[in-house]
Amino acid sequence: MTTDDGCEDDSQPLFDGRAGTLRDGTESGPLFDDAYQPGESGAAAGLVGGRDDDPVLVAGVGYPLLGDLALGTVVAYRVLEWNLPGVAVADCSHTPIAAYQTIDEGAYETVILVGTEKRGGELNDGEPSANPGTVREYDPAEFAVSDDDLVARIGECAMGSNTVENVVVIANAFDALPDETRIITVEPGYDSWGTTVEEFTAPVEEALEDVLERVLESVEGALAEA
Repeated sequence: MTTDDGCEDDSQPLFDGRAGTLRDGTESGPLFDDAYQPGESGAAAGLVGGRDDDPVLVAGVGYPLLGDLALGTVVAYRVLEWNLPGVAVADCSHTPIAAYQTIDEGAYETVILVGTEKRGGELNDGEPSANPGTVREYDPAEFAVSDDDLVARIGECAMGSNTVENVVVIANAFDALPDETRIITVEPGYDSWGTTVEEFTAPVEEALEDVLERVLESVEGALAEA
């Protein structure tokens, strides 16, 4: 790839392998083909790979093509490239309600949700999270909310707030998450519109490999017990 100043850029793209093929339009792809809808890959609703009777689901949550907020999407397509037997992959870059439906329609024994999590401010306020690049793992029970908060979360979902927290809260409310559910989040260094998936902020770029290693370890552990 050549940069705007005419220099050759040999950096690794965030999407490579099969995902790169999808991106470049040589086959229908979920990222750049407006006609594509999750599930049209021949897999079950919401999936971009695998089957809804696989024991493990890896779901990327976020906003594709919006820099750090696209982390979950990037991770999902990296996992898709691994082509792991027994592992379904979902691109949950739609709404938390649709993400819940994707999870609920499967018979997954383990669900791994990945995305960014803003701390220390409101999402899309243009400010970095409190500790950009910090990686955390959670149990879904840590996202327990009151009935009033649930109603507020549903309202946020209707307005397009597609965060990991909202996906977990909605899925929990409908008892869709299996006991073996892990949530992996990264604090974003940039949380607003205007950037694309072409480049993460430095803290999130540095955290990406750690996240992928955590996902792989979780997948391997789940498959060993399946």
